[in-house]
Amino acid sequence: MSKPRSTYSAVVHPWQCDSMGHLTIRYYMAMFDEASWGFLFEIGYDPELTSQKDIGWADVHHEIDYFRELLAGERIVIESKPVRIGNKSAVVQFDMKREGGDETCARLTATTVQFDLVKRCAIPIIPQVREQLLSRLE
Repeated sequence: MSKPRSTYSAVVHPWQCDSMGHLTIRYYMAMFDEASWGFLFEIGYDPELTSQKDIGWADVHHEIDYFRELLAGERIVIESKPVRIGNKSAVVQFDMKREGGDETCARLTATTVQFDLVKRCAIPIIPQVREQLLSRLE
């Protein structure tokens, strides 16, 4: 069983907060997006695949749950782990936590597909990435 890995960390800045004083939704999504790139690199995604072989990724479904507000000045970390792997897709869970704590403040569950950038369609996950995903599956 693998442990979730930290794929992003940041500080909540005052300019990222709304009139109620907590992190606004647009920045949650931006932070989750950054964490997804960190996760892709951890599982062996190589940017040369995009430029040389026209292979990329496309998110096809997001579900976000908010459990606790985040305030300006708080340091956050996002831990990422795959929860389901198909032939062409993977479901990945991203848990946003206050740094040093165990409480999940927000969770993104994302479905992403390996994507042919020329034909614009889902394709089977390339073997080396699939192997890394499976090795991290609980």
